[in-house]
Amino acid sequence: MPGVFVNYRTGDGEWAAALIKRELSARFGADQVFYASQSIRLGEDFSREILSGLRRCEVLLALIGPRWVNAVDREGVRRLDKPDDWVRREILEAFDCGLRVIPVLMDGIDPLREADLPDALKRVARCQYLRIHHRSDDLDLPRLVDELVELVPELVTPRPAPSAPRPERPAEGELRSPITEFRQALSEPLGLSVHERVQATAAAALELLTESRYPTSGHLDDSELPAALEKRLTAYEHDMAPLLRLVAIGVRSGDRRHDEVWTALVERFLRPAPRHRGAQDVWVNASSYPALLLTCVIGVAAVATGREDLVHRLLCRTSATAADGRTTPVLRALVLRNVVDPRHAAALPDWGGAPPRQALSVQLRQVLSRVFFNVVDGSAFDWAFADYEFLRSLLELHDAPFSSLGEFAVRLDHDDSVIYQRNAARLDADSVLLRSGAFDGDPAKVAVAWRELRQATRSRYS
Repeated sequence: MPGVFVNYRTGDGEWAAALIKRELSARFGADQVFYASQSIRLGEDFSREILSGLRRCEVLLALIGPRWVNAVDREGVRRLDKPDDWVRREILEAFDCGLRVIPVLMDGIDPLREADLPDALKRVARCQYLRIHHRSDDLDLPRLVDELVELVPELVTPRPAPSAPRPERPAEGELRSPITEFRQALSEPLGLSVHERVQATAAAALELLTESRYPTSGHLDDSELPAALEKRLTAYEHDMAPLLRLVAIGVRSGDRRHDEVWTALVERFLRPAPRHRGAQDVWVNASSYPALLLTCVIGVAAVATGREDLVHRLLCRTSATAADGRTTPVLRALVLRNVVDPRHAAALPDWGGAPPRQALSVQLRQVLSRVFFNVVDGSAFDWAFADYEFLRSLLELHDAPFSSLGEFAVRLDHDDSVIYQRNAARLDADSVLLRSGAFDGDPAKVAVAWRELRQATRSRYS
């Protein structure tokens, strides 16, 4: 079903309408975008199809060009004043159907004024707006996509929205989502507001991760456990989504000034909660899932940015601190099988079809693909995710005799040369990874871990 309706006037900025339609179709799929000249087939009733398509959408983008307000017909009558003008009809129908109407101002024109509009359309001047300029469309289009993802998450995923209510936006002014503001904060010289924004978003997530919402006690029969566990993991994903999105964007920026922000976040989410009487291991273990999501996002974004040193710092030099003061490196604290038992993972209703020891890895890739939407997309994301899991497994085997492996391991068993060749430069003596202290800086120890990984893969999957 289309999610975004593109409203524009012929002769007044078709370049922007076509560009927006192409970008949104590439990002969300053509069936999620209604663009009259291409969404209505030959011979169909134009009026009926326009209104039908509009009513199936969530958002109407009203493209406002320099002639939008004062365009006239052949008789000299202003088009916006005519009840049968399609630009006017579409906007009024959108308001009547409860769609969110977003004016998109083109090429630096001034915001709309109520005094310049007919009474029926004055409301458009009070809607928050976006801008697009032909000289900066490469920057403006990603921002527009970010805003739409924030407003309509279902454009990316059919899952229901998080249970926590979304904050109301101001009624007027330029539309600025938390994602847009965070991207701007990343570009500021001091970068102070990056820490503040991340910490505020983290605090909001932690307020949701309470014992009352996620009790660790309570026994379920084997027949009831899979559905209950899946429901809990899905709820964790929803509660963490805003923070994961910020972190993906922040780490992907490559700015080393904020490395401490990312590692401190993981430590914060790994702080142990008091163990309640009657706590069940399955729920206690699952309570580490938010930290695992966070760690994977940082790791994948770091690999995509060429920051393998951050991967090493995150996994090997960042620690979870137990109640008695003992510390455990993240690499050990978040071993996949200790967060979700493979037997449970393979039995979850929506996770079925994957071998037990890969089910959690498959789910993580699917969840993170939505987090990285418009940050690292397509094959670039798939490679970064597989390479992160590959490096994590090598580091695990350097540190201990066992690795959780992951989804990549099956492909590794079929053709182990591709992933290794892709990562060869990351693993030589001059690489940023080894210079950061990984594998004690010794390529020979990388080779040992690689042999052990191949052996583990073959013994488990062959």
